[in-house]
Amino acid sequence: MSQLELTDIFSVDRQGKPTMKIVLFGPPLSGKTSMLTVFNALRRMENPDTIVSSLQKIQDISGRTVFFDQGVFQTPPFKGKKFDRLRYQLWTIPGEERHKVQRDIVMKGVDGVILFLNFENIAKQMNEEIIKGAKDQIGEKFGKKVPVVAFINKSDLAENERIDKREIIQNMIEEGAILSDKAANHVMTGSCLNARNDLVEILNSPNRDEYFDDNNRLTVDKRPDSVWLIVRPIQKLTQLVVEQRIEIVQDS
Repeated sequence: MSQLELTDIFSVDRQGKPTMKIVLFGPPLSGKTSMLTVFNALRRMENPDTIVSSLQKIQDISGRTVFFDQGVFQTPPFKGKKFDRLRYQLWTIPGEERHKVQRDIVMKGVDGVILFLNFENIAKQMNEEIIKGAKDQIGEKFGKKVPVVAFINKSDLAENERIDKREIIQNMIEEGAILSDKAANHVMTGSCLNARNDLVEILNSPNRDEYFDDNNRLTVDKRPDSVWLIVRPIQKLTQLVVEQRIEIVQDS
């Protein structure tokens, strides 16, 4: 078989670029918009030329996302692979049931899902409803033809204010998002607040030049740990989707 290209396993946009559509599915006020904002800021700091479109959002008066946020980014080629660049479309959708119609629209053509959950104790029931709601929305493809990872936000909370991660893993197993606790690495944690604050600190640092190259771009090896935690679910989901698509193409 000839060398696979990303255009063999992903749909392409109007410019002919292979594009991966990721939907962040989570409860209200869990931090979905914050994650996109951090990721957008990171891409601008690391390589402004790769921004295809800025975040767009429509919010109600409470500040909650009513329709969706979208960000399209372009990544460097995969290491060791002669793939073209892969563009990401990152969408968030509202967690409230009253927005089911919008969810139906946004979920069309999705390649992978990030269950964007909340570590707060008071969010336990909402997290469970989101996992079940995502399964109901996607159907039999959930966790199979549509790979799923989870990101639990607000890891900056004190331990006694957080849900036990093992409970979330068990809930994901029960709903079929992951097959067993051996896939627990599909469940990641982090803090969008910490990531945002660390990026702001870099921008305001008197030693700012230490973080940027000659083109005034943040070097990858200077990413704060908090930011790496935000990027990991995107990387993991990309890996799962690519592996699945390659397997399908090779078996056909």
